[in-house]
Amino acid sequence: MIPKKAFGLLMFILLATSLILFSQTLGHSLAEYFFGPHGPVIPVTTHIVLFQFKDGTSPFAIKKVTSQFFGLKKLCVHPSTMRPYILSVSGGKDISIENLQNGFSHAFTLQFFTNEDRDYYVDLDPVHQAFKEAAGAVVEKTLVIDFQDGVFTKME
Repeated sequence: MIPKKAFGLLMFILLATSLILFSQTLGHSLAEYFFGPHGPVIPVTTHIVLFQFKDGTSPFAIKKVTSQFFGLKKLCVHPSTMRPYILSVSGGKDISIENLQNGFSHAFTLQFFTNEDRDYYVDLDPVHQAFKEAAGAVVEKTLVIDFQDGVFTKME
């Protein structure tokens, strides 16, 4: 049998671990705990990228570029932490029926914890720079939009 004190401690550790593991992020859940649901939570930065491939680009070349794009999540490492800093990458081929694509056929979204991480990715990350150079051989046009969820005016 487990003594009552040990059982209580074990249950507390199990509950605390579950809360941490199943919360969206530890920082967001702790901020909500201390400040309530309207606490100072900073939204992630979402980076949207649209590609229009050059006429005649083979499906194999498109698959290669899109696979390399998804690989950036693990390959892009921040020099100050030596860890990957892209939160997520998603994307796919356009399936819209609205006919408003203007030639863009593939879309991707990346998410970053901060604008500073996004800035490093865009301006300095050598892996991203190499990807852009390689993709330039088959990509005709690129459109990029960045935003923070729920932010519609300039943050001071």
